[in-house]
Amino acid sequence: MKKTLVSSLTFLLVIGVAASVFAWPAVYPTGTTIYDPEKAFNGYTLFSPMGHKGKAIKPYDVESYMYLIDMNGEVVHTWRLPFSPGLHGILLPNGNLVFQGRSNEVDPPDRPGVGKYPMGGSAGWLFELDWDGNIVFQHKDPSSHHDFDKLPNGNYIYVAWEKVPKDLQKKIRGGYKGTEHKDGSMFADVLKEINPQGEVVWEWHVINHFDPDIDIIGPVHNRKEWFHCNNVAVMANGNIVTDGRYTDSVIIIDKKTKEIIWRWGNVAYLDKETGQIEFRHGKNTLGGQHDCEEIEPGLPGAGNILCYDNGQYADKSRAVEIDPKTSKVVWESTEAPIGRKHYSSFISGAERLPNGNTLICSGANGRFFEITPEKEIVWEYVNPYITFPRYQGAVFRAHRYGPDYCPQFKNLPPAKGTAVTPPDNSVFRIPPRAMRKIPTEMKLLPSYEK
Repeated sequence: MKKTLVSSLTFLLVIGVAASVFAWPAVYPTGTTIYDPEKAFNGYTLFSPMGHKGKAIKPYDVESYMYLIDMNGEVVHTWRLPFSPGLHGILLPNGNLVFQGRSNEVDPPDRPGVGKYPMGGSAGWLFELDWDGNIVFQHKDPSSHHDFDKLPNGNYIYVAWEKVPKDLQKKIRGGYKGTEHKDGSMFADVLKEINPQGEVVWEWHVINHFDPDIDIIGPVHNRKEWFHCNNVAVMANGNIVTDGRYTDSVIIIDKKTKEIIWRWGNVAYLDKETGQIEFRHGKNTLGGQHDCEEIEPGLPGAGNILCYDNGQYADKSRAVEIDPKTSKVVWESTEAPIGRKHYSSFISGAERLPNGNTLICSGANGRFFEITPEKEIVWEYVNPYITFPRYQGAVFRAHRYGPDYCPQFKNLPPAKGTAVTPPDNSVFRIPPRAMRKIPTEMKLLPSYEK
């Protein structure tokens, strides 16, 4: 047992040190920095910067916006949001915008996510706005957080929190010991489907379907939550794909039976022979991932699961595509350089585009880039909007829509624009001669003379 503990601590120490080795500059270029109009999927990109000043208790207490930009980074449409930060929004084919808004209202007093139970991603409201920003649907659930989707039948599905019963909490494995909430509480996720009248018509509870011997909290996470779901998406067959940052895993839920029919990515596992928790490492594991979705029918890779792997154990992030039939990785976006590499320790997302490229949101850096299957970056944009200094332009998730996606796009400026060519970073540049002072006479030390 001592050997396992020492090995685990050494592993985490190496990860922590490695993550601090490489640092980015303090000032970044912003806007569109790379753009190849012939290789990119020309459309409009939707996003909202994270953060706001002041406390949002009532609608429109703070200013928060969702932006739609063209390929050259010009804003072509905005929505004023009733709440902030508006982590992300999805655009419907009729031009409506669906998003979750964060309210800081501590009502009820034991509301999860704020107050005495702080947890990242809290929301509280689900909205649908029309193209002009008018509210056409709203639903308040103080326990809601992170993500949502709209179903083909007009219903909505979203993620919420509930407390874990004490007897079950004792069985949950993994995470840092003693890191539950101050009163010892622990929360788990609930998926709720509501109809347009706000009535709950379907629910799925982590506490009813997780196995403490399988769904183990990873070694870098606390024990305030079991799963920490940050994504929910409806698959083509009606099943649900979702993921949990704290268990480093993606799961598929059979919508009818509510059973978990597929798991992938777990780092921590129980060795039943020794009774000890062991750790996996490699391309078939995840590290605090976000935004897992099924690639839609008709797109390259249809039926596979695409996920943003934050890479908390690997010191690098990637978009990773998995075939759920074989559980094998069929594509990943990992970049080779070790200097200014792609790494976002939290938030972020990835989605497959119709031309086979993948749009990646490196959320912590506020950077979106479109990458080809051969890993060539053909479009890049850095968010220039810093609404709160702490987040420095961070963006939870971004989405790209084709130029004919909804009727309102026909009144916008063309999505396709002029090329933007970046400097060639593959070229080895020697400093100017004035900076390379070479001694006129150079003599080796005696120990090196033949």
